[in-house]
Amino acid sequence: MNSKEPVFVVGVFRSGTSLLCSILNQNPQVALMFECNVWNFPRPLLNQRFKRNWAERIEFFNQALSRHGMVSENDLSGLEKIRTSHDLYHTFGERKGAVAYGEKSPFYCDRLLQLHDQYPGAYFVLVWRNPVEVYRSVLNAGKTSRFFGRPGMLSRLIYYQEQAICQSALIEAKGARVFRLDYAEIVDHTEKVCQEVSSFLEVPYDARMLQLNRVDLSATYKAPHHAHLRRGIIERQKYAEELVRPATMKKLKRYCCRWERLQAGGLKASARNNGPEPSPVEFAFHNFMGRAFVLYDSMVRVGFEFLPLPWLRTYRLLKHWVVNPPSGSLDEKTSIIRDLGAYWFSILTASAMLGVIVLTQIHSNPHLMFILFYGIPCAFLALVVNTRWATLFVVASSFISPMVQYDGDPDYHSLGVFAWNCVTRFLLLELLVMTLGRIRREFSQTGHHVN
Repeated sequence: MNSKEPVFVVGVFRSGTSLLCSILNQNPQVALMFECNVWNFPRPLLNQRFKRNWAERIEFFNQALSRHGMVSENDLSGLEKIRTSHDLYHTFGERKGAVAYGEKSPFYCDRLLQLHDQYPGAYFVLVWRNPVEVYRSVLNAGKTSRFFGRPGMLSRLIYYQEQAICQSALIEAKGARVFRLDYAEIVDHTEKVCQEVSSFLEVPYDARMLQLNRVDLSATYKAPHHAHLRRGIIERQKYAEELVRPATMKKLKRYCCRWERLQAGGLKASARNNGPEPSPVEFAFHNFMGRAFVLYDSMVRVGFEFLPLPWLRTYRLLKHWVVNPPSGSLDEKTSIIRDLGAYWFSILTASAMLGVIVLTQIHSNPHLMFILFYGIPCAFLALVVNTRWATLFVVASSFISPMVQYDGDPDYHSLGVFAWNCVTRFLLLELLVMTLGRIRREFSQTGHHVN
């Protein structure tokens, strides 16, 4: 086993780590895995990672092994000797004949101390990018990616960047090998950066590192937010300033002042922002929320590691089939007002249906079940308009029907019963709506739109 310590390329998401990883991998002596995320896991459970069917689970989670050409067609043989993350990195590097191997991951921003404890001689390449630029890139990616479109991305960004800066200072004080880079340096002075990083990693500089158009991107996710990288041109990405709201812009500038102060002397960029920093209350809020969102992400990761794989496969199949992906379609990108203008007659018809059903229930026996009838206008909208409007009717139906029962019979005069009836009706009707929405979308894709 090669005793060389691993390399970790770390920076918050959308900071340029994918670009740097692709450039470095052009060097025949460097082999960095792209977000295998071996260490993105709760620390107390890490000892369980490479036991049991670890390879099958890592492959199921994010196709890390097949993306890196280590397995093919679900054939996981040949990985039996891998028992640690270092074994995994070394095996990947050995296939290329590289002497510098490791991983690139944004999720290691808060794992630097842990990684240094595990690998005291590891090489850490840390990428910094102005947080306003980062968040613009996040919002732009969120237009087509569920990952970047999730709630809490701003708090995650702030938490990860804060942790990366603080933990990098701590491991550097312990003698860790740390090399800091600015995104602007990577795109504006690529050759110089390549020479400096090669020297840091103790590998010869190779001019092929500048040929991004020849880089192997098979390990990167095939997602629209990597389209700029796949162009094969090393240049700065530009986004409209309007993507970030003015209040958020000011917030990020305050954090930028704090982070540049904390990194004073570490960054080579000449410009420095001198201005107000976040207040203690603002800092505490985003630190708490960032930790909470990251903890939630970790719990999801634990589920993928320990829940039975048949359950996980069923969950993913249902999620893929039922949940509307952000595809940029008319259904998801237009506003409710524009929907109303385009589909006013259908929405009015569904409203009339709902009104007739409510009146019928009011004058009927309160013990009768009317959920089937309430599903008719919801299903109609899911097939003819979109799931967004159908969900609005689901919410209304889930509240109105139990309310009619509540007023019509003393047996239903219980807040617990009322809440239970609301929730169960919502779940049943929403499942119907999402399923029909998927059917409508498939009809649309095959040219048989039901409008």
